[in-house]
Amino acid sequence: MRIGTLQMFRQGVNAILDQQTQLAETQIQLSSGKRINYPSDDPTGAAQLLGLSESAKQTAQYQKNIDHASARLELQDSVLGSVGDALQRARELTVQGLNDTNGLPERQAIATEVRQVMEEVLGLANRNDASGGFLFGGFQEQNPPFSHDGAGTFSYAGDQGQRRVQVGPARQVADGDSGLDVFMKIPVAAGGYEDVFSTLYNLATDLEANAPNSASLDQIDAAMDRVLGFRASTGARLNALDSQKSINAAYLEQLESVRSNIEDLDFTEAATRLNQQSVSLQAAQQAFVRVQNLNLFNFL
Repeated sequence: MRIGTLQMFRQGVNAILDQQTQLAETQIQLSSGKRINYPSDDPTGAAQLLGLSESAKQTAQYQKNIDHASARLELQDSVLGSVGDALQRARELTVQGLNDTNGLPERQAIATEVRQVMEEVLGLANRNDASGGFLFGGFQEQNPPFSHDGAGTFSYAGDQGQRRVQVGPARQVADGDSGLDVFMKIPVAAGGYEDVFSTLYNLATDLEANAPNSASLDQIDAAMDRVLGFRASTGARLNALDSQKSINAAYLEQLESVRSNIEDLDFTEAATRLNQQSVSLQAAQQAFVRVQNLNLFNFL
């Protein structure tokens, strides 16, 4: 078999190009710190990295959802705590008003403070969240959920919607409660419901008429129990979010560890390989030059 000069030339050039390509790939790896810079570097590994990236993005979104839901629930807990404090003060005023040692002037003074408490609770029920929406409006966040006509009629303009936030692959948590459930559906001993604002308004009206009703005390206690129940539910959800956030964080760490094992470069191995490839390239270049200088006339 005869080997022509052109074939020898092509073989020499191809050997040099192969060595240059390998050397360039190693240099790119060392520059990026990654073993896989293109899908062709490791198709299987590249596919795994794509899946890991999607899982990490999704889990990171869960963490953002948790932060948002936690902030909203923390605000709700704070507002309900303030409502509870206001109702506690209303209860103290009710006990004072029911005391027979008080006459009309004293009860009118007590009624004035009860109305202030009522306005405070109404303002708390119309609180905004961090994004500007109304905290207790359900899905109707753009307008104040509660209003008063000034004559003892209180209205709710929201709905019973409750947003459930995705915080894990198979877990959702409600980020708030409907104002209708919290403030408008306080059970009455005789059956039915009464809103907390009407309870306070009626209490003040009775005191102003020097005719306090002992049923007001029971109704305030029922309102306090209602608020306390929602605070407990809020706290339970906050604990669940904290737990899920830890689970998500651990999963992200696991994903990062797997990604690192697949993608990150072993710098020691790569540096050794770069040195070997440099030597091989030089050898190929020198061999090519020598082959090119071979000629029959050199031996005549």
